Amino acid sequence: MDFISTNTSIVAVVVVIVIIVALLGFIASRIRRVPPNQALIVVGRGAAKGAAEGITSPQKVIIGGRTFIWPIFQEGFKLSLEQYQTSVDVTAIDSNFIRTSVKATVNFKVTGSEDGVRRAAQRYLLQQAKLPEIVQQSLEGSLRGLIGGRAVDELVKSFAQLAQDAVTETKGELAELGLQIETLNIREIETPGSTYLADRGRAEAAQARQIAEVREAETVRAAALSRIENEQLTAERQRELDLRVAAIKADTERANAEADAAGELARAEQATFVAGKEREAVAEQAKVAEQRLNIEVRQPAEAAAYAAVQKAQADRDTEKASVDVDVYRRQQTAEAARTAAVNEAESITALGNANAAATRAKGEAEAAAVKALAEAQNLLSREALASRAIDAMPEVARRMAEPLSNVDNISIISTDGASALTKSVAQNMTELPEVIKQATGLDLSALLAGIGGGLAAKSAATGSGAGVGTVSAGRPATATATPPSTDTESPVI
Repeated sequence: MDFISTNTSIVAVVVVIVIIVALLGFIASRIRRVPPNQALIVVGRGAAKGAAEGITSPQKVIIGGRTFIWPIFQEGFKLSLEQYQTSVDVTAIDSNFIRTSVKATVNFKVTGSEDGVRRAAQRYLLQQAKLPEIVQQSLEGSLRGLIGGRAVDELVKSFAQLAQDAVTETKGELAELGLQIETLNIREIETPGSTYLADRGRAEAAQARQIAEVREAETVRAAALSRIENEQLTAERQRELDLRVAAIKADTERANAEADAAGELARAEQATFVAGKEREAVAEQAKVAEQRLNIEVRQPAEAAAYAAVQKAQADRDTEKASVDVDVYRRQQTAEAARTAAVNEAESITALGNANAAATRAKGEAEAAAVKALAEAQNLLSREALASRAIDAMPEVARRMAEPLSNVDNISIISTDGASALTKSVAQNMTELPEVIKQATGLDLSALLAGIGGGLAAKSAATGSGAGVGTVSAGRPATATATPPSTDTESPVI
């Protein structure tokens, strides 16, 4: 029994659950949801809250919501609230009896109020596809009346006013149908079968064309003027550029010329400076040569001559002290010896002067040699010849004195005494330039006048005195200048 009771309870629970689920499913299936772009018209018992004027059947309108529809007792129908679009093409006679065609586009919809939905549902709930045709016919009638009461010119000038008037005239009629016009756009107005509008617009078109042509000509002229101005401006800018380039080129060429001239001037100044330095060097070398001549030739020659004179005097005194016999004979011999000694001294002095002059000439020749090198560069021409002549003078003097060096003893018989020898040698040296001039055509005196005048004068001053010397075979002659001797005693050589 307990088992049966338990099974009965389970079955009862299952049945209850099934019933509840079925009930919930049934309720859910009878709930209708309505989107915002639709309206739901519920008809049946208890559906209507009240009937509107002119509507005899009870209705309930749901817009954008939900409701429960009782089965068997109620039924729901949907009505679209979306916008419709249609075209209107009306041809009518205007007030001037001109055939006029108006083309327009209209946007309309079912009125969003419950009353409008009821009115629309009552008339074409199941014929919603015919709504564009209904609105089109209503607008065509309104537009025909508007076209007949106006001239085509007025219609053309007031598209917006024509559309507004058409909407106003059809508004009441469409409201009775539960419809409303959203927008009405007049697309085109024309006069089919005639050229009225074209003729009316021909003058304006011609005038507009004329104005356009004038403006085009003005534009072309302005463009041409602008192009000419631009070309002129470009030419001026090009000319300025060319002038600027020419100026820069001229400045560059002038700078290059100045640089070249500066280079040439600098080279000339450098050459002048080098020539001056070379002349200074030659002058310094001449001074050095003169000093070398004094040290190496003149001073040793003067010392040797002085030593010879002293030795001769000493020999003379010794000989005088030891010789007491035959005074007259010895006096005569001494006189002859004195004369010979004087002559020898003069010869030695002349030879020394010649050697000194030769050495001096050698120094001057060395200086002149440097000048000759510079004159090779077109600076010193005369000194070069003098240098060569001076270089040869020591050898000439040596050759002239060489015969005297080969003589063992010289006896001079002359009233001038020993100075005659010196004068003879000096005379030979004096005549040497003339001999060279006759032999070679070279005027040595004229060449030496410019560079050796001072040295020649000094040498002549130091070599003007008479002296006594000896010349022995196998040794070079030396000479020096001494004051003239006033001793009347006879020297012995």
